[in-house]
Amino acid sequence: MSRSLKTFFAQFGSTVLLVGLCVYLIVQLTLGIGEVVDTENTTFATVTDSVRLEAYLFRDEKPLYSGTTGTNSYLAESGAKVVKGETVAVTYLQETDAGLQEKITRIDRMIRILEQSGLKSGAITTDLSVLDKNIEEMTVEMLREIADGDLFKAQRGEEPLLIEMNRRQSLLGSDGVSFATRINVLKQEKADLERSLQGESVQVIAPDSGYFYSGVDGYEGTFSMEALADLTVERFRRLTESEPDNRILQNACGKLVSNAEWSIAVATDRKTAAHYTVGRSYSVSFPYSGGLSIRMSFDRRLMQTDSDTEVLIFSCRQLPEGFDFSRNQTVQLSLGEYEGIRVHTSALRVLDGEVGCYVLDGTRVVFKKADVIYRNDEYTICRIPENPVTERRIDRAYISPEYLSLYDTVILSGTDLYVGKTLQ
Repeated sequence: MSRSLKTFFAQFGSTVLLVGLCVYLIVQLTLGIGEVVDTENTTFATVTDSVRLEAYLFRDEKPLYSGTTGTNSYLAESGAKVVKGETVAVTYLQETDAGLQEKITRIDRMIRILEQSGLKSGAITTDLSVLDKNIEEMTVEMLREIADGDLFKAQRGEEPLLIEMNRRQSLLGSDGVSFATRINVLKQEKADLERSLQGESVQVIAPDSGYFYSGVDGYEGTFSMEALADLTVERFRRLTESEPDNRILQNACGKLVSNAEWSIAVATDRKTAAHYTVGRSYSVSFPYSGGLSIRMSFDRRLMQTDSDTEVLIFSCRQLPEGFDFSRNQTVQLSLGEYEGIRVHTSALRVLDGEVGCYVLDGTRVVFKKADVIYRNDEYTICRIPENPVTERRIDRAYISPEYLSLYDTVILSGTDLYVGKTLQ
């Protein structure tokens, strides 16, 4: 036999021995470990289920007019609280005058900031560490609002931040010019600009106390609280299909909201509407306002016999700072809150007509029923079993022999499972 053939048979024999050894080890490991199953321990969880719906906003809004055409200059910030008789805007017939008024308005803001930036002896504002902490927190909050797309709210936080930064600068004495000197210079500049105003102008006065908004959408007289009181499913449909009032769009220079009451109306199917009970309050999230969540009262539902659509009315008396009161916007409405035992939905099985899970009791497989209160494709929430001794349902330490309990070892997957089976 040649040397090459001897080498071939030697290598072939070694390969056979190696394969046989691997097969032997796999068999021995399988026998030693026993059947492999995938398990998890149940945990306590709280879940809020919600639905996204298109909402229409109703409230009493009074359009404000100057009675002339020209360029509007706003003296009150949009969303600011104003008092009866306050000048909220000025309409200038000459565009150059409007530009001068904008400069005057900015100077007034700078004077206001400087006046509030003064340090009072013995006050907490003289503590540098406190000022630094405030500045850091305000800056982080502003960056977070910008990242969330809530630019209006971020802008509202600019003024308090500038005041704190001015106080810090004054405390360090890094600027030789006092706030009083700066204020006097600004007041002189303001007086010079006011003398430059030559054209005619018309002041817009707030007829009542309330909240001023510079923007209008033409629906101020359409989506009113009076219209809401007589609303039906069909009237709601017609409102949502109506056109805005061009007179308001072309001539109004803002609007006044005299009270804090407002409502939203949403259309949905009857199955979704069944989740809500009149008189209860629910959490409503507004993505246009940075995801702000507001508790709103469910006032009533509107139904129509020949339609599966229902209109739900929710009301509120909060006016959050920087809130976006867009007439039509998507909202996320809470369907309900559930708390209990969390388990993967894949672990649920049906045995003898009962829904439950296979659970490991030591090495033995048992079946425990599951009192399901919420389920989705990923996980299920089950009610915590009642302790017959304490007669308290929320007893997290109680381990029921019949119902799924907290921290049970649930079998997620496995083959040939049955009650009484022993797993090695």
